Amino acid sequence: MGDSRAFCGTPVLSEDLRREDETLEPLLVDRGYILQKRQGYRFSLDAVVLADFVARLRGKARAGKSTRYLDLGTGCGVILVLLAKWGSGLTGYGVEIQQALADLAGRNLRLHGLEDRFQVLCTNLKDLPSRLPRASFDWITSNPPYRRLDTGRINPDPQKALARHELTASLEDICRVTAYLLREKGRAFLVYPASRFAGLVVHLREAGLEPKTARPVYPKPGERASWVLVEAVCNGKEELSIEHPLFVEDAQGEYTEEMNRIFRWES
Repeated sequence: MGDSRAFCGTPVLSEDLRREDETLEPLLVDRGYILQKRQGYRFSLDAVVLADFVARLRGKARAGKSTRYLDLGTGCGVILVLLAKWGSGLTGYGVEIQQALADLAGRNLRLHGLEDRFQVLCTNLKDLPSRLPRASFDWITSNPPYRRLDTGRINPDPQKALARHELTASLEDICRVTAYLLREKGRAFLVYPASRFAGLVVHLREAGLEPKTARPVYPKPGERASWVLVEAVCNGKEELSIEHPLFVEDAQGEYTEEMNRIFRWES
């Protein structure tokens, strides 16, 4: 499901921002452009559907209200950019442990004129409680590494390895830090492998984050779910709503109507 059909296009040069090892590519439909590495980590569909999940759940009424927002493991900053363009009241930080990607995310913020609303912190997310005040954010998004250290082959590319395996922070760490930084009744939004959904619920609850909404994401009808989108509330009451599934492709292998809506960024 790392399909790049919606993201490809003829690069548009911006030499003051773009480095030699990067491309400048269209961001969805009529959403400007985004810088990405030619090799190494590149964002995929999971980041896009997570951003849409947040925008759709929280609604247009919230988009213009003042909201302190944090994106953990921001990569190139794609979720920051999409949500900032949707919600004019969002301000805050992206957090990225890899210096090259943190620099890239900062330049993507500049590319979209968002540098006055967001900063990128290059740090291990486990260190955030010593750098940011407790209960200082309304929303936190995270697209965590999907694999435990004891599972699967670790990619030889260091950017991909850190994005895919829990090399620097575990799911438990992410949930703990998220709970520390969220205000009372603040909301966390995550995308995670459907096969690890049970473990995600356990770690969220142990940290005091109550899952409120879950939506499975399927590659196409007849196949098993690949991801699950989850909204959790800090110290929320127990009640979980399982939403209707999101299918990326139809039986013919074409993007579904809903995916095309997401690519048009229509929430």
